[in-house]
Amino acid sequence: MSDALRAAREQDHAEAARREAFLTSVLASSTDCIKVLDLDGRLTFMSEGGQRVMEVSDFNAIAGCPWPDFWEGAGNTEARAAIADATRGASRSFVGVADTMAGAKRWWHVAVSPIRGIDGSVERILSVSRDISELRASEDERDRFVRLAENSTDFIGMAGLDGRIWYLNDAGRRMVGLQDADIGHLFAEDFFPPDQADFVATVVRRAVDRQGRWEGELAFRHFRTGEIIPILYAAFPLTDHEGRVIGFGTVTRDFRERKRAEEQLRMMNGELAHRLKNVLAVVQSIAHQTLHRAADPVSASHDLSARLGALGAATDVLTSSSWRAVDLHALSEQALAPHGRLGHRIFLDGPALTLRAEVAVALALALHELATNAVKYGALSKDGGTVTLRWTVEQRPGGADFVLRWKEAGGPVVTPPTRTGFGSILIERSLRSHFGGRATIDYRPDGLRFELEAPYALAIADDARHAAG
Repeated sequence: MSDALRAAREQDHAEAARREAFLTSVLASSTDCIKVLDLDGRLTFMSEGGQRVMEVSDFNAIAGCPWPDFWEGAGNTEARAAIADATRGASRSFVGVADTMAGAKRWWHVAVSPIRGIDGSVERILSVSRDISELRASEDERDRFVRLAENSTDFIGMAGLDGRIWYLNDAGRRMVGLQDADIGHLFAEDFFPPDQADFVATVVRRAVDRQGRWEGELAFRHFRTGEIIPILYAAFPLTDHEGRVIGFGTVTRDFRERKRAEEQLRMMNGELAHRLKNVLAVVQSIAHQTLHRAADPVSASHDLSARLGALGAATDVLTSSSWRAVDLHALSEQALAPHGRLGHRIFLDGPALTLRAEVAVALALALHELATNAVKYGALSKDGGTVTLRWTVEQRPGGADFVLRWKEAGGPVVTPPTRTGFGSILIERSLRSHFGGRATIDYRPDGLRFELEAPYALAIADDARHAAG
């Protein structure tokens, strides 16, 4: 053999060795799992890099094993179909789940293709598997976010750096009246009333850039009706997979119900304050009149305690109805029950009526005074004496009147008092003032009579008036 031929052959061997070393290095450094199968689908080769990603410590332990057996469920079916296609000279790819040899579950993208011989026939099969578990997890996370956004009752939207809307969920569309509307021409500032749009474009945007988030109370405008919608607005940046800010997102909560509740609470607190002032004024009047007219400190203390107790009982009834209105029968029972047995010596008779809160306290105190007087001097001071409280609605030429009558019977002979006491003042003057009608006491010898006559509209609450109408 000539020196030139020997040199050429040695150069060919060296080139082949370099190519083999290069391919071996590529196979060793690749993060793909590169495998060679025979035509029956059994493993004959696996790259070093493939053994690492598949966590194979000894390839000889799995050499010759059927490759489809490493796959689960649909992946097993796909693997068998890919081998069948490759033996016929066709390529095929699929995505499936397979465990590493250490038992770690992984998602793989697999490409299977035929390896042909010199004569062109299929001699072996190449399988290249790439671990896509992280990508699959991010896709699952994205799908989970989409599901959460679509099912959320909050307004969820996304916009680009220029403010143009990318995405708006169904709840957001409903909130601002954009159902089935094209939102591609809208910008984030379009959702706010003019006096807030500049604030969002400047202050909110800068806060998100500097601090990564902004949250506060603002308002949306309804695109169809123009309604101003109070909201809790939260804005945050949107980034791509490399961390670059590509837009802004928002999760916004409709605050209309909360604002209505706050307004209702404010009105209730104002009404409660008003009622409390009225009650305190009544307490002051009771204390002044009682102490001013008392014969001695003991009787003053007793009378004041009793009257304040009656006032407390009346406010209990009012509190149970949120200070709106009071059932007349319930109020009468509360005021009279401590003074005698209802249905035995004290009788109540009248239709179901609901008193206005403004007059209920005055009537409760008057009934207490009438009953106290009856126990001390009137029908309830003697066995067999009775009291009847009856109320009616009587039609008059000028409209309906509410009429309430107190009648005592079976007690001692009644004589008119020599001086006007607190009870008489409360009964006649207070009721006349509160009810806007007539209140009179008649000291008949056979029993005290009291009559209250007032315009129905001033005494009875709206719901009862409507029911009566």
